[in-house]
Amino acid sequence: PRGLVGPLGEGRGPGQDGPIPPRWTSRATVAFRVLLGALLIGQLYVTGFVQRPDLLHPTTIGTDASNYDAAGSRLNAGHNLYGPLLPGDQAVPGYPKTFPAPLLPPPFIAVIWRPLAMLPDSMGIWLWWLVGLLLVVGLTAAFAVVGRPRHLAVLAAVLALGLPLTLIPGGIYRYPGFNSPVSFAALSGNVNTYLAGLLVLTWWAASRGHHRIAGTAAALAAVLKLGPATLLWWFVTRRAWGSARSFMLAAVGFGLLGLLFAGLSANLDFVHLALGGGVSPTGQSVPGMLKHILHLRTSVAQYGGIVATVVGLALVFALRARPRVGFAVAILASIYSSPVVYAGNFALLIAVAAPWLIPSRSTPPSIDP
Repeated sequence: PRGLVGPLGEGRGPGQDGPIPPRWTSRATVAFRVLLGALLIGQLYVTGFVQRPDLLHPTTIGTDASNYDAAGSRLNAGHNLYGPLLPGDQAVPGYPKTFPAPLLPPPFIAVIWRPLAMLPDSMGIWLWWLVGLLLVVGLTAAFAVVGRPRHLAVLAAVLALGLPLTLIPGGIYRYPGFNSPVSFAALSGNVNTYLAGLLVLTWWAASRGHHRIAGTAAALAAVLKLGPATLLWWFVTRRAWGSARSFMLAAVGFGLLGLLFAGLSANLDFVHLALGGGVSPTGQSVPGMLKHILHLRTSVAQYGGIVATVVGLALVFALRARPRVGFAVAILASIYSSPVVYAGNFALLIAVAAPWLIPSRSTPPSIDP
């Protein structure tokens, strides 16, 4: 019946218990869906053939997938994961002059890459790149097809983020499709492609009462890149205790696997790196914007990420009665908690669209066992 309220405080979407309403298939709505698909295809073309054709060659030394492959190979050889590089290790462009370590994510990403790095002829790199591409494109296309008409604007806003992401740091928007975070992530082979999928899975599972899946998916995202740990706070503020427990248990389990297959030294090196290993903020990070836009001293701007995280977590708590908005803020906090933010990081905002495009159907998290 129309007007029923779902588990996370959201109304049921039309068409769940009966035929699809005519307005879902109206000419205007179909045209908007086609426009979103065309926008995605156009952005992929612009990124891959105009702005960054190098992204179509993921095996080139220096690409994200190539760097992950090199990290897995170093673990397989018993070499230093976070440097210094030893004879026989693949060079990592930018290290050590620009980057303080040849790998910036947590050790678990290299653990995942250990078997991939053993595949012949760079097969692991191509497999990782192709699956990530299909994941991001598939999620975006699926949302464009099944999203409720009034909420398709959320997806359109995500696809249009290249414009503000270029202009806010003071850049020049050169042509349509420039700096598209969705196409950048899809073609880059960066772990953000998989994080977007895990965050969408987190919302889907949480909104349907699959609390173990929700907690485990969020924990896996957090051990691949620390920022998504903000979702644990979202679970807590929603009193989703089953999801929170699953998050903590899964995080411990993944951490032990990382300790076992990456070694104690690599984990300690990452802790040192995370606590201030000399990572230079990028222009789209909070410290970078504070420095270049507001002209704050580096000694002051460097705390911008911490402030952004605290403010984000406070907003998640304040929005605990509005789970969709709180989920979106938690993801934004996970992005801006890092001093290294590029256009592709904002592909995680695909997951921000998920609460509006995937209706909720489950028991309320407040009675989550």
